[in-house]
Amino acid sequence: MRLLMTLLLVCFAGLAQAKGTDDPFAQPDFLPANKAFEFSSEAMPSGETRLHWKVADTYYLYQKRLKFDGLDEAHKPALPQGQEHSDEFFGETQVYRDSLELLIPAGAS
Repeated sequence: MRLLMTLLLVCFAGLAQAKGTDDPFAQPDFLPANKAFEFSSEAMPSGETRLHWKVADTYYLYQKRLKFDGLDEAHKPALPQGQEHSDEFFGETQVYRDSLELLIPAGAS
């Protein structure tokens, strides 16, 4: 149950869209989260759990917004290097575009 809650939190963490407009009063047309960040998970024969996000064009995930609450430090996945991004709200940060794949080590609960 804790792993499921963690996966749901991670799935919706760091949502952002990099879409410009000439009209400062225009309402952005955001995709629903499940379309912008298509998530899947798979139990591996090794006991690890593979997490995969397919990120829609013009969208990205913030690296520092990914959280793995409920997992102890030994079971938190290693985060790969992201792309450098200058953000108006968060300053210099790293993001993931296109896709992100992580492995939760075996034995996590």
